[in-house]
Amino acid sequence: MKLVNTLPFRPDISKFLFSNGPIKVFSLFIISCLIALISSCSKLDEAQSIAFEVWHDGSPLDCKKFESHQQGWTIQQLAFFISNVQLSAQGSVLKPKLSTTPWQTDGVVLLQPYLADCETELADETQTELGKQVSAEALKANNALQFAAPVNLDSAQQLSFTLAVPFELNHQNPLLQPSPLNLPSMFWSWRSGHKFFRLDMQGANNSWVFHLGSVGCSAASTMRSPQEQCVQPNRVRFDLNKQDNGAKLVLHLDRLIANTSLLGSDSCLFHSEQPSCDLLMSNLNTQDVFEWH
Repeated sequence: MKLVNTLPFRPDISKFLFSNGPIKVFSLFIISCLIALISSCSKLDEAQSIAFEVWHDGSPLDCKKFESHQQGWTIQQLAFFISNVQLSAQGSVLKPKLSTTPWQTDGVVLLQPYLADCETELADETQTELGKQVSAEALKANNALQFAAPVNLDSAQQLSFTLAVPFELNHQNPLLQPSPLNLPSMFWSWRSGHKFFRLDMQGANNSWVFHLGSVGCSAASTMRSPQEQCVQPNRVRFDLNKQDNGAKLVLHLDRLIANTSLLGSDSCLFHSEQPSCDLLMSNLNTQDVFEWH
């Protein structure tokens, strides 16, 4: 009986392995090390996530408070959806699969950075308790875009995404949607859909908000989904050229709010004719509010 699907016996290999044993074993060891080294080097450029940071005046914003328009501001909420994520390299386009987490579906990501409370330095005995509080708060935030499999960011030259929820997902019943599309804080109504971008800030004398979403959506009621695209979809596409190694996505907060007065009347909710909405949309469309570093 002849055996099939087995490795053939090679006398030449047998001779190599068993003659001059120590020398050949050492040679095999060196070859194995070289193969392992080459394999590990090929993976150095691969990453499974892109970190997200908020910057203001050219520096990372580590806490909720910052100075702008000659007064102090506290960020109460900052969150936004991105979709249709793509990486481009030498004319080819890769649409990496996103991992499914409470912050991501396979096509939509909600980025909500963790920003500390800017507390003053505490005594040593309180550091452990503070560490526990920081860990608990960090679980309420998402500081990274995560891929289901490693991608080669070194070869990628451009990161593209849409600041929005796609139309086919934007007007569904939020109670039946997977996380993060079921969060009430980022939803207007079935007819209007989600808030694509939400920024709530509190100053010493007034508050200021920017809620971006689709407007002019036609449906039988607020509890019904539109069958056609809204008059103002308000979806902004970003094509970001890589400036460093591609490890992080940066939101420049100062560029977003540039030329606004940050008065309460200058807020933008897209609920009525508000000049500030046009200004903020213009700021977004300049393509420099986000950068890929």
